[in-house]
Amino acid sequence: MSDGLGERLAGMPVGPELAAVLASVDVTAVPNGSVIDVLQASARQRAYADGVYLGAVASTLERDPAAGPGSVARLVEPHRYAPDEVRATLVMTRRQGWSESEFAYALCRGLPSVHAEMLAGRIDRDRAWVFVHHLAGLPAGLIANVLNAVLAAAPGLTTGQLRARILKLILTADPDHAQDAYQRALGERAVVGYLNPDGTAVISASGLPPDEAAAAAERIAALARAAKRAGHPGRVDQLRADIYLRLLDGRFHHLTHTEMITALLAEATQTQTPPANPPTAEATPVRATPLKATTDNAVAAEHPAGTEPDSAEPDGDRLDRAEPAWTAPDDAPLAGDGPRDDQPASVSRRTAGEREPLGRVAGIEVRARLDSLAGVNDLPGELPGWGPILADTARRAVARQHQGQWRWAVTDHEGYLLAEGLTRRRPTTGPPGHHAEGGIVELAIPATVLARLAEDPPQAWAGVITDISTQYQHARTAPRPDRDSRPGRRLPGHALRRYVQIRDRTCTAPGCRRPATQSEQDHTHDHQHGGPTTHTNLGPGCKHDHRLKHEGGWTVTQPPTREVHLDQPTRPPLPHQRRTHHRPRTRVYPVIGVSGGSVSSSQLPASGC
Repeated sequence: MSDGLGERLAGMPVGPELAAVLASVDVTAVPNGSVIDVLQASARQRAYADGVYLGAVASTLERDPAAGPGSVARLVEPHRYAPDEVRATLVMTRRQGWSESEFAYALCRGLPSVHAEMLAGRIDRDRAWVFVHHLAGLPAGLIANVLNAVLAAAPGLTTGQLRARILKLILTADPDHAQDAYQRALGERAVVGYLNPDGTAVISASGLPPDEAAAAAERIAALARAAKRAGHPGRVDQLRADIYLRLLDGRFHHLTHTEMITALLAEATQTQTPPANPPTAEATPVRATPLKATTDNAVAAEHPAGTEPDSAEPDGDRLDRAEPAWTAPDDAPLAGDGPRDDQPASVSRRTAGEREPLGRVAGIEVRARLDSLAGVNDLPGELPGWGPILADTARRAVARQHQGQWRWAVTDHEGYLLAEGLTRRRPTTGPPGHHAEGGIVELAIPATVLARLAEDPPQAWAGVITDISTQYQHARTAPRPDRDSRPGRRLPGHALRRYVQIRDRTCTAPGCRRPATQSEQDHTHDHQHGGPTTHTNLGPGCKHDHRLKHEGGWTVTQPPTREVHLDQPTRPPLPHQRRTHHRPRTRVYPVIGVSGGSVSSSQLPASGC
C-alpha cells in the first residue's frame, strides 16, 4: 500500500477519490519517507472540505425562507435572521453563528477566487481568513490588485507573512484609505480585562499606535532582561508579566530604573518563584544527552568587543523558551543604550542609581524608505516583528530616535543589497514630544531613488542624503571593506554582524519573522568544526530555530551568493530566502504576546489587575 504512495498522493486532485485513499491509509504503518506526503495530502483535502462547508454556510444564508422545501430559491442578500439558522443548525452560540456566517459570506461571495483556491486544496481556512479580514469592504479595484499580487504565492506563506504582505500592499496602494481606517480604529482604542478558567486574569489593550506599543513592549522587555541579569530567579516571561502589572497598578510609580530592579529582587527573596513546568516531549523535542550549548549573543554579553572566550563552544542556544517577536535578545541594550558599532550591546552606559531621563520612551527598530520619510511619497514603513505601518507612523517613530543608530541600505531595482553603512547625520526637523533612548532606524533606498534625491534633496534631509550618497559612491568605487578579515574568531565583528542583519532581515528558518537584530548569528558550518566567521557562513537564527538546528537534526544550506535585502515597498517581498531549513517546525509562544496594535498579558494574578 505504501509503495509509491507519495507520488500517487501528490498527483491526485482533492475530492472524493483522495478522501477514499486517505481513509484507507494506516498512517502508523506508512514509511518515514512518505509520512510527509500523507500530511500534505490530508491538508489539501481538509482545505477542500472546509471550502465545501463554507460554501454550504453561504448558501444557507441566501436561502429564501418563504419558498417551499422542494424549490431552489435564493435571496439576493441574506435576510436579517439568516445567521440564526446557521447557529441553530450547527449548535453554535449566537456570537459564533454570526461570526461564522459573516466569514463564509464575505469569502464565498466577496472573494470567490480565494474560495476557489480553497476548493482546489491550495489555501486553507486560516489563510482564507487573513484575506477576508484584510480585504472585506475595500474597493473592488484594490481587492483585485492585491489578489493578483498575492493569491498565487499564498500557499507558500505563513499566515503572518501573508498578513504582512497584504497589509503592505494596501498601505502602498491607498494610503488615504488606510489612514482613515487607522484613525477610526485609534478612536476605538480600549483596555479590557477578564478572568481565565484557571482563576488568573488577562489585561488587553487594543487600537494602540503601533510605534508607541512597540516602545512600551520594549521597555518591559528591557526591564525584565535587566532584572534577570541582576540575579532574579524568575523566568524572563514571568518577569515581563510582573513588570507589566506593576507599571500599570502604580507600584512602580516614580521609581527609577534601578529602584524598580531593586524592588523586584527584594520581592523575589520573600516569595519563591514557582518553577516553570518542563516542556513536553511533543512541544520541544530534545536529545537524551543535552547538547552543551551557548549562544553567540550570550558569549558576546560575557566577552566585550575585541576579546574572545577562552574556549570555543559549539554553535548552539541556551535552553530557554522562544520569545515573542517584539522582544530583543537577552544581551540587547537597555532602553537608552542605543546600539553602537564601537560598544557591545550588553554594556549599559547608565551608572547605578542614575535616574532615567524624564519624557523619554524606549527606542525601537524602524525600517522605512528614505524618500517616504522625507515626505516625497507615502510608502509604508515597517516595525520588524510587528509588520507594516503607515508612513506617518514611521515618520513619527523615526523623528523620536535621533539618538539611535541610523543604518542605510542601498538596493538595486529588484531589492538586492548593493551597499550598507551608518550615518551620523540627522534631519534638521526636531523630534516631536518625547525623545526615544536608543533604537535602530534603517533607511531603505533604491539606488535610482538615491540618485534623484541627491540631485534635489528635500531641505530638512539634505545632510542625511548627501552623507549617504557620498558613502555609497565611495563604496561602489573604492575597495570594499573586508568584513571577513578575521574568519577564525568565534564572534562576528560589529560591521559583519550589522551586514548580516541588514542583508537577511529576519531569522532564516521557514516562516519565522523574528527580526535579525533580535536573533543570534549562526554559523552554517559550525565554528567548532572549522567553519569560518564570514558573511557567506553566517545567518540570523532566533533562539528556538538556532537550537533546532543543533538539537533537532535539521540541515541548513546556503543558496547562491547574490545578496538579498528588503523588498521594494511598492510590491510584495521578494521570494528569496538566504538559508533554508529542510523540515517544518513548531514554534512555542511565551506568555506576553503582540498582535497588530495590541499588547496583552495573560496569566496575571486576578487580584492585581
